[in-house]
Amino acid sequence: MTNDHDGAMQSGVAAAGVHGDAIPSLRTLGINEIVIVDPACDRYGDFVKAARAGEIGLHFCSDGRSAVRMARRFRADVWLVSTELADMSGFDLLEMLSPHVVHGDVDPMLSGARISLGRLGEGQRSAIFMVADEYRLEDEQRALVSGIAGYLVRPITLDVIRATRDPAMAPGVTAIVGDGSGCC
Repeated sequence: MTNDHDGAMQSGVAAAGVHGDAIPSLRTLGINEIVIVDPACDRYGDFVKAARAGEIGLHFCSDGRSAVRMARRFRADVWLVSTELADMSGFDLLEMLSPHVVHGDVDPMLSGARISLGRLGEGQRSAIFMVADEYRLEDEQRALVSGIAGYLVRPITLDVIRATRDPAMAPGVTAIVGDGSGCC
């Protein structure tokens, strides 16, 4: 991994493949590039391991300003944005990202909104997830009303991201996506 001048760490991109035991790689699911906006990159060991193995392109931004700079020049399939950043809240960052990041069509009124998540990773669509240390109903509602893909509570693993594309890929993983009801 290398550091660039704006505080983002980047890893290279390698060919797509399939993991053992028929669990498809994220690339097979249409997820090639992930941006994590969080000052504590040590929370995402699963993602770093996958990037080092060439399974995904992974980019870290330690604050909101570097995330906005990255969004202006780079398209990711998934954005994981911490609710708490050093220079702003994650919700403030969402407003700043919206002119630069075209995110998936998520309709919070649909029961089982994962149907609309099927287009992520195609064309110019991205998925933005808010990531919190602990669950707060107000934060979940605010995130989902904003039209992003979902609200997640740490710890976050690659299986959670796989489950947003195909719930059968990660049995036993619970992620609040779409309308927050947990309904499939």
